[in-house]
Order: sequence, then C-alpha cells, then structure tokens
Amino acid sequence: MDIFGDRTRLYWVESLGAKTCPGPAAHSNIKPELINMPTVRMYSMTSFPETPEQITAAWLTNIFRSRGTLTAHQQVKNVTLKPIGEIVGVVGEVARFELAYEPSGAGPASVVIKFAHRNPENRAIANNTKMYEREVRFFNEIAQHIDTPLTMCHFAAMNQDTGANIVVLEDLRAYRVGDQVTGITFEQSQRVVDTLAPLHARFFDRWQTEFDDMLTIASDDYIEPFLPGFLGSWEAAMTNFPACFDNPLGAAMPEYAAGLRPLMKAMGDGPMTFIHGDARMDNAMFGDPSLGQHHVVMIDWQNMMISNPLQDLAWMTTSSLTTASRRAHESDLLAYYHHALSERGVTNFSLADVTERYDLAVLFILNFHLIIAGAFVPTTERARKMAEEGVSRAVQAVLDRQLIDRIVL
Repeated sequence: MDIFGDRTRLYWVESLGAKTCPGPAAHSNIKPELINMPTVRMYSMTSFPETPEQITAAWLTNIFRSRGTLTAHQQVKNVTLKPIGEIVGVVGEVARFELAYEPSGAGPASVVIKFAHRNPENRAIANNTKMYEREVRFFNEIAQHIDTPLTMCHFAAMNQDTGANIVVLEDLRAYRVGDQVTGITFEQSQRVVDTLAPLHARFFDRWQTEFDDMLTIASDDYIEPFLPGFLGSWEAAMTNFPACFDNPLGAAMPEYAAGLRPLMKAMGDGPMTFIHGDARMDNAMFGDPSLGQHHVVMIDWQNMMISNPLQDLAWMTTSSLTTASRRAHESDLLAYYHHALSERGVTNFSLADVTERYDLAVLFILNFHLIIAGAFVPTTERARKMAEEGVSRAVQAVLDRQLIDRIVL
C-alpha cells in the first residue's frame, strides 16, 4: 500500500515481488531487549548500492561471505540483471539478479533486490510514512523473533541521510503469487490466517513491552502524514468508478472523509498487536507442502505496524475475496481466526470481540481502496481491474455489515 501526498497523481506500475522462501526458525525464548534497539540501529549506514545498475559481483560476494553463504574461497563471478515486470514502481524498484560463481554453484542461483526509488519525489512519498525504514527494521530486528514463514533476507540497510535503502532477498520461483483480482478461495484464506495468527498472537496486547518506537495506527506520527493521501484521492476514486458508489455509502462519503481521523483513533482503542499491514494477496506466495514449501509466505513488510489485528483480515477479505465468497465464508473465517488466536494463548478476545474489531477494520480499510482507485493512474488493464474490484468489494462489505451508521465526525 503506497501513501501519497495531497492531490498527488502518479502512475501505478505493477511489480511482482520475489517468490521468496522462509527464513530461519523463530526463537522460543525472546528477551524484549533483543527487539528494542537504540535510535541509531545496526541497519543504518551510508555505503551500499542504491540502484540496480550499481550491484556488482564483488559487493554480493562480500555480503554472502559476511553471512556465511560463501566461504573465503568462493565468490560471485558474474551478475545478470533480469527485470521482474516493470523494474521501476511507484515508491521503489525491484529486480532479479541471476548469479554465477567460482566454483560453479557455490551460492544461490538468483536473488531479488528491492531499492528505494531513485526519483527524490517518489522516494519522499515512501519516507513520509517510513516505508523503507519499516521493512529494513523488520528484517534486521524482528524477523528472527517471530514464528511465521518469512522470506530469507541476505542484507537490508538504509541511508538515513539520503532516504535510500536496499533489501536483498532469496528468490524462490516455485511459489505462486496470489491473485487479488481473480480472488482467492476460502481454503486459501484459511492458510493466510494460519500464517498471520502466530504473528498477531505473539505480540497481542503486549507489544508495548517490546516496541518502544513502532508506528501505531492511532498515533499522530502515523495519522498526520497518512491523511493527505486519502483526502487528496477519495473524490477522484468516486469519479473513476462511479457505479461503485450508486448506493447509500456514496452519499455518506463526505462524512466518511471528515471522520477518518477519529476512525483511526478508534482503531487503537481496543487490543492491538504487530500486523503485516499489507495483507492483500498479491503479497502472498502460495507454496506446495509436498515439495517442502510453506502453505503461504507473506512478502513486502514495508507497512508493518501496531494496529487492530483485524486490519490484516479486513484488507485481505475486501481486496482478495470476491464479494460472493466473502458473503459465504466471512463468519466462518472470523471463527477460524478466533480459534487460531485461542490456540496460541490469546484468551481475552472473544468471537464477539473479533467481530466488533473486524467491523471497525472493514470501515477503516475502505480508505486504502479509495487511495488506490483515486491516487494512481493504472497503466495496465489488470491494474485498473484491481482498483475497481477493490473499491466494489470494500463498498459492498461496508453495506453488507451495515456500517454506515458507524461513520463519525
């Protein structure tokens, strides 16, 4: 999810993320001080490649040797850049690099590398809500401490002075990316819950003891830079897809826009936890367990934060389940999620609580869809369809769950 400034119009260039593999097993006994890091963190540095063209065999050799992937007698000999769709996206660049070694086969055949956008204006959009910093921090500080399938990260760093970043990820092409346009099945949504529930349970309503400076949904540090992106795009979304708003919610949209700030505050009133933050299915890689793969690996951690745990589910159901599928399976999916949390020790969160927090999240998450539909100019038919389906599904979810009366000023 990309956050845009007031009245910004940028092209949405779809870029398929790396089909990445899980990282190391999570640690069972975790000391809070391992996660609470000082202000100047280990990933802050000023010297690393900032564009795909700057990646060299020598630099990758040093990275792989430093983490034990290569020995002192092994090296990367050749690097070949292979685009993944469009390399340059709205707020970043993603590319695959095929690698040759001396001796042959010494290391991974390829890696996927994410970069900050080279254009200062685009880079500022991401840094405005700390998107680059959040993903780098995730892989360097948090990933090894959670019990959920993750991408293996070889290296992640950020230059706080220039806003540049780099994340080097393992490339596993055997996984299949989810398709939020076509929509996922109920069974696939259950596998996503299986992946997210351990993360939510791990920090459920006790994140304060382990994160002293994480962005939270209800904090002014998050709300203030977030709101302009929505306020500058919701009317354009209605203009772009008018049929989606030919209903009572369309008439209530000015009140919704005016009430988004208190809605974000309400998201933080109940139990909160660490969330993925962008759990739409274009960020889900589906694997085949018979081949030793995980059912689901979530990618793209640029939007990790502390929030209402049902935000992840609401983003998934409204973006990646068809309206018919959501209507048929929504209640069962919420019950499945509640059971998954209960199995992991969350005992003070009833199914009624889950449903209540889900309703609030569905109402909140509508704004994500409106930003996508209003702030981006789609460059492909799939991008246009993704925006249209997202708005339509989100609007229908608000109507189905009779949430208009919860819009507050």
